[in-house]
Amino acid sequence: MARSKEHIDNLLRLRQELVERRRAVASNKEPGEIVATAKGVIEFQMSIEAIDRAIDDEKRLHGASVARSGGAP
Repeated sequence: MARSKEHIDNLLRLRQELVERRRAVASNKEPGEIVATAKGVIEFQMSIEAIDRAIDDEKRLHGASVARSGGAP
């Protein structure tokens, strides 16, 4: 069960890094770079949303593991 928390913590750190990078990309104000900037933001956002789903899955798996062992979540 500690492993599940470790996985969630790793995913949360990765998510935070991606949010910071998305913000950095979005701050690009170079003329003529709007399309590239938008594409970069979209790519980071898609990754963030995938990580959110992975976090939810880890939480679900952790809950199922706790239920099987008879412990409290």
